[in-house]
Amino acid sequence: MVAKKKFTTEMEKTILELGQHGASQKSMYAAIGISKATAAKWKDENPEFAETMAMATTYAQSWWENMLLANLENKAFNSRLVEIALRGQFPDEYKDNREIKSTVKQEITVDFNKEISDLISALKA
Repeated sequence: MVAKKKFTTEMEKTILELGQHGASQKSMYAAIGISKATAAKWKDENPEFAETMAMATTYAQSWWENMLLANLENKAFNSRLVEIALRGQFPDEYKDNREIKSTVKQEITVDFNKEISDLISALKA
């Protein structure tokens, strides 16, 4: 049986430090010895943990974006790898928005005499 853990100040420091170095949320969870499921439960039940994770994730995203910006002119820098990391770690902010537009043409035949006759009948009723 696994002992029930509690969120501590030491865990908070570890998470924030990892975020400042671009770590993923799963790396943060592993570093403090919790599962993804436990993290989800803690986020729902503990506002301090939820805010710590939100801040650490902001730090991590900033780290990756700064890495990309610092190496814009570096031809040896693997920007594709950074793009993959950003899309993987922050899918809500780096997802493809592809709109599909289509034109549909359809021929419709309306029997106006019948429609008018039905309308008149309905009004008389």
